[in-house]
Amino acid sequence: MAHEIQIGTARSQPGAITYGTLDAVPLPTGGMDSFPIVIAQGKNGSSPVLWVTGNIHGAEFDGLAAIHHLLTPELVEQLTGTVIAVPTLNPAGLRTAERSPYYLHGRDPNRLFPPMAGTVDESDMAYPTALETAYARLFERIAATADYLIDLHDYGAISIPFAIRDPVLYRNGREKALAQKLQDTVGEMLQAMGLTIVHEYVSEQYLKMQLHRSVSGAALNTARIPAITVELGGQRVVNVTHVRAAVAGIRNVMRWAKMLPGSYEPIRDVPVLDLGYPVRRMQHPRVKQACIVHHLVQPGERVRRGDPVARAVDVFGRPIEGNGLLYSEFDGFVLGLYSSLAYYPNDGVMGLAVRDDAGAIVYQVGRF
Repeated sequence: MAHEIQIGTARSQPGAITYGTLDAVPLPTGGMDSFPIVIAQGKNGSSPVLWVTGNIHGAEFDGLAAIHHLLTPELVEQLTGTVIAVPTLNPAGLRTAERSPYYLHGRDPNRLFPPMAGTVDESDMAYPTALETAYARLFERIAATADYLIDLHDYGAISIPFAIRDPVLYRNGREKALAQKLQDTVGEMLQAMGLTIVHEYVSEQYLKMQLHRSVSGAALNTARIPAITVELGGQRVVNVTHVRAAVAGIRNVMRWAKMLPGSYEPIRDVPVLDLGYPVRRMQHPRVKQACIVHHLVQPGERVRRGDPVARAVDVFGRPIEGNGLLYSEFDGFVLGLYSSLAYYPNDGVMGLAVRDDAGAIVYQVGRF
């Protein structure tokens, strides 16, 4: 039997798609920014519940488009359980096509979801931003209802689509077995999704970058909900091929979760890379001085240690430091190129996937 699920003003109805909003940020000029909520529920029960979120970075459009293409009357006809979608987690950023909303003063909204209890000093949370407070209210509903979560993004200026495996953090032996079970479920979700699988940054960098407070990181490490991040095409444009691949992949996850019948759909027209060993993402190479960078490789291209991948020149086009070539220090493949021509000292110029020998569950002492 289907149970009613309410998120903000949206209430589920068996066999239907319903719509509503959840209040987000009050505006000084009056009115309210709100999160749009879409709930699709099958006729044959309300569970499992899959949350699909998108556009937390306002210039990343593919996730929003994928949600629109996913939630159709035809899907509901076959659906067991419930899909709860938030097409944009950043309405202000969507309006201006900027990564952050104009009232967040340059901070990354995908670092503002609730951390695990007791993992930050009270002073860190004493004065949360309005958007942080709104995310906390939304996260309460995610934690109360979700069995699985998929968060949709875009990567760089141009990229291959890929799915990210976050580390699962644990503090003691009692938590270790649960962390491994959770990571095993995440692995099954990733395999069902069918895209290239890339591990998140190494644990120290993961924490330093506050990725445990991203949408999927908080779902995984705070609420202990199996969650993945999917990175699609470049920003400020809808990549139709990547949107189709994402929708097919999400439906495959739903088949794995027994929410849809039938066999997995093939992932078409996008590269799916597997080097035979786990890979993690990193920003590499980095420039040593301010310069102009010309990339010599494309997303999806294999690289070997010592291969030239970019050329650094001055504004006149003259090579920096000898021939200006920047070399890969690793074997791997190119995930995506960044949206810039001008770079500053220590800037990374592209995303690479390189071998990952670290574990997918991580013992963490102290704060995280």
